[in-house]
Amino acid sequence: MNPGKLREEADRGAKAAALLRNDLLIEAFDTLEAQYTTAWAESPARDVDGREHLFVLLKSLRAVKQHLTTVVETGKLAERQLHQTSK
Repeated sequence: MNPGKLREEADRGAKAAALLRNDLLIEAFDTLEAQYTTAWAESPARDVDGREHLFVLLKSLRAVKQHLTTVVETGKLAERQLHQTSK
C-alpha cells in the first residue's frame, strides 16, 4: 500500500478511536443497548414482530460499534506499516 493511503487509513483509525472514547457516543451506545434489551425482555410473548425489530436494532447498533473498532485496528496496522517503511 502506498504511503498516502497508509496515512489516510491511520488518520481514519485515529478519528474512529476518538469517537469510541467520546463520552456522549459511549453513553448513546450504552443507553440504546440497555433500552433495546429491556424492551425485548419486557415484550409480550405474542409480539414476535416487535422482538424481531428490537433484535435487528440491537444487532445494527453493535455492527456500528464493530465497524468503528475495525477502522481503529486498520489504522493501527497502517501506522505500523508507515513506521516500518520509514526505517
